Amino acid sequence: MQMEDTSELKNEGNKHFSAGEYEDAITCYTKALNISSTADVTKSVLYKNRAACYLKLEDYQKAVLDATNALDLSPQDAKSLFRRCQALEKLGKVEEAYKDARMLLHVEPKNTAIQPILRRLSAALQEKAKQHTSTESKVSQMFNLAFAGPSGDIEKQCQAVNNIIVLAREEAGAEKVFREGGIPKLIKVLEAKDNSLVLAAIRALACLAGNSRQRAQAILELLGLPRLCHSVSVENSELLTAGAHLVQTLITAISQIEEYRRTEEKHEERIKREGRQGIRPLPPFKMEADIEKEVDGIMMAVIKMVNSPKVSGCGRDCAIELIIKNVTTKDGLDWAKKFLATDGIIRLLEVAGTCKELSTHLKITENTHMHCSVALSKIYEDMMGDKDRDKFRDQCREYISDQFGDPQLDSKVEAIVAISALLQGPYEVGNSMLGTQGVLEIMLAMANSDSGLHQRVAVEALVHSASKKDKCSGIIKQAVPILKQLYHSTTDNIKVRALVGLCKLGSFGGTDASAKSMAEGSTMTLAKACRKFLANPTKDVDLRKWACEGLAYLTLDADVKEELVEDTDALHSLIDLAKMADKSILYPAGTVFVNVTNSYDKQEMLPEMVDLAKFAKQHVPEEHPKDKEEFLQKRIEKLLKVGLVNALVALSKTDSHSSRELIARVFLAIVSEEQHRGLVVQQGGAKALIPLASEGNEVGKTKAAQALAKIAITMNPEVAFPGQRMLEVVRPMILLLHIEKDAIMNYEALMALTNIASLNESVRKRILKEKGMAHIEHYMFEDHEELKVAATECMCNMVLSEEVVALHRGENDRVKLLVLYMGEENFKLMRAASGALAILSADKEICDKITKVGPWVEILGGLASNENVELRHRAAHILRNMMEAGEEIGKLIIESQLLEVLMVLSRFTEPAVATVKECAEMTLTKAVEYGLIQANTMVNGEP
Repeated sequence: MQMEDTSELKNEGNKHFSAGEYEDAITCYTKALNISSTADVTKSVLYKNRAACYLKLEDYQKAVLDATNALDLSPQDAKSLFRRCQALEKLGKVEEAYKDARMLLHVEPKNTAIQPILRRLSAALQEKAKQHTSTESKVSQMFNLAFAGPSGDIEKQCQAVNNIIVLAREEAGAEKVFREGGIPKLIKVLEAKDNSLVLAAIRALACLAGNSRQRAQAILELLGLPRLCHSVSVENSELLTAGAHLVQTLITAISQIEEYRRTEEKHEERIKREGRQGIRPLPPFKMEADIEKEVDGIMMAVIKMVNSPKVSGCGRDCAIELIIKNVTTKDGLDWAKKFLATDGIIRLLEVAGTCKELSTHLKITENTHMHCSVALSKIYEDMMGDKDRDKFRDQCREYISDQFGDPQLDSKVEAIVAISALLQGPYEVGNSMLGTQGVLEIMLAMANSDSGLHQRVAVEALVHSASKKDKCSGIIKQAVPILKQLYHSTTDNIKVRALVGLCKLGSFGGTDASAKSMAEGSTMTLAKACRKFLANPTKDVDLRKWACEGLAYLTLDADVKEELVEDTDALHSLIDLAKMADKSILYPAGTVFVNVTNSYDKQEMLPEMVDLAKFAKQHVPEEHPKDKEEFLQKRIEKLLKVGLVNALVALSKTDSHSSRELIARVFLAIVSEEQHRGLVVQQGGAKALIPLASEGNEVGKTKAAQALAKIAITMNPEVAFPGQRMLEVVRPMILLLHIEKDAIMNYEALMALTNIASLNESVRKRILKEKGMAHIEHYMFEDHEELKVAATECMCNMVLSEEVVALHRGENDRVKLLVLYMGEENFKLMRAASGALAILSADKEICDKITKVGPWVEILGGLASNENVELRHRAAHILRNMMEAGEEIGKLIIESQLLEVLMVLSRFTEPAVATVKECAEMTLTKAVEYGLIQANTMVNGEP
């Protein structure tokens, strides 16, 4: 019975494989392999069949493993050898792949499929041998110079270690350095007194660790966690940045999370391409127990750094950034739950509550509190259930209660600072802390005290608590009188913070011109005060940052926007502030630019819904007259004159996804007008948009991609995207072609691809590599006429590629569709389809396929008789190519009404149609050569 089950499972797996259902096939083969009584011969077949599935899914490691298992059972099986050879080549293991190819040739000397692979592998081996010889020499030379010891020339040692970095970027070089004992030698260099030499050694270790778990584990073992953490604890900013990069590289390489992310990306692409039905979910990321233990050890060491007094301020920021990068399920190692099981939350809150004026044992920077807020927010958002979120809140409450239980007033101040950090991160947790007995009372008492520090801390907490209108009504009633009182403080640091609190309250009406939460004129008064702080160059950066944050709220009001763009000094100061690229400035500055350019999302109000709301006496938001297009464009022009693009380019270097989205929104608003696109390209905006379209949240990437599409449509791509940049634009355009995007995005992406595909073969190859052809062909079948035309125009340029021509051969309807489109009434569609066929018809097989389309004679005849000269020329060119494809096809043309059409075309004497006449005459001359018509059929263009 079990033998029958094995056979049935194998046959079922084969059916799934034939249908392209590779994951289902794997399931069947795996079940069959798990049956204990399965014979070895059958197991061998099952393993090699499963290896074929893994090859199709591009999981080459598993393909190698299964093919090897098959060969263990059947050592000379040709298919197993072939499949392992293919997988090994894809993995870059050329020597092993070559051995399998040679073995296969020995087993099957007449196997023609292996011949091109063998030639390719042989050439690759020869090239690798040359590189190896060169690498051997270089490594030996570099080692002699780099590890000369204290007596060596420091400058030459630095240069040598930097050269090792270059070598280590290539796998062959990295392996050679590793085998020659480079890792312990580089670790020894870390003891040097010269910082430039230590920096080079840390960078070299990071390069060696990249993409290799074995090398990364060796570095971790030899270096040890204490010394690894020390590299991120120093004062020197270059050293600690390199140290943090080394830690992250070790985490990535040992966990192999990047490999999983690539698999995840391929899985998502497949779902988008084929639909979710029938595709199994990807298993969650999981490490082996010993690997998990190693990674957990690194993460625990990083957590201990958070509140260690031995760590520098910048080092502390780097440690928290490492937590941010690795703690979440989506982007990291799914460490949030483990983090909760440690004392990590308490450590973060201790740092978040640190005041420079009070604390001497913990060093912090201006960015540390924001880093803590982001980390706490990431951890809280990653909590999947209420139980975990309650545990998070309990730990926060425990810290706050302990601080308030301390008789020292300073502890209470630190608790309020920590609550401010929570309000900027996981807001609902911070808001619940405000509800703890005695917290709000102490905050208000501090705000009313004579201490400048207490006032500042209290007003910051009040400002952050007023972030969400629906959750802070109770606080607002008590806070407003105090904020107004503190606004009249003689201390600017207190005054500007109170000002921002009032600005938040004044912005609760949003863009709705009919909803005003403050008295008439109050908003403008607050905005004027913010601009005064912002424009004063004598004010310190901290004050200007707070003023910028106030404007981030108030610029939702169109009157405030108009006054801001008229205040040149304030605008220049805002632009200069943005160029500083300070992390705490990024979001408020970006928000101001988004508000002034109206690039936020606007809710579409259907007239029927407005009428219904009015009838029900519900509030209907109203657009401010100064938010209309004419005012908006004038504002954008004024911003561009004071250097907005340069500021956006500076801001775009941030890692914050939300800030990147804001920048992308503003860029899109600017390039929506064609006249601004040249300036954006000239000032580096196009270059900045490419990474914005590649990294960030989905909205930000989409907005940046749309901005790139608009630039690519109207500008010469060689100017807008010179060199390699032109290839990098392709992927964002493919992103816009996904069916879930708006039709306008699809259309603009197709237009952009049409433009760049016309340039060179490299671009067309990149479009093919990014699976762009499937999207382009999808839109050729669209009911939407403009999308159909744009896709066909894009295809017209894509057929310049031989790979695309090959796709039109064989059993498919691609040529038929183009022939039928030539017979449509839409001029643009006819022009695009005929243009594509004018190129494709140079291929004999495609000419033959044209004749298989039922009405091909009528369609080509009608096109050749069209009043448009361009269409006539394309029809004549297609007919010439078809005639030259062979006598058999030529006979079909001559025996049809197309002979008369060609005779008429050959009679034209007007200069405007000279090219049409020339094509017709060449076609008829070829027909004479075939003997299909007599030479005297025509004399000087007359019958």
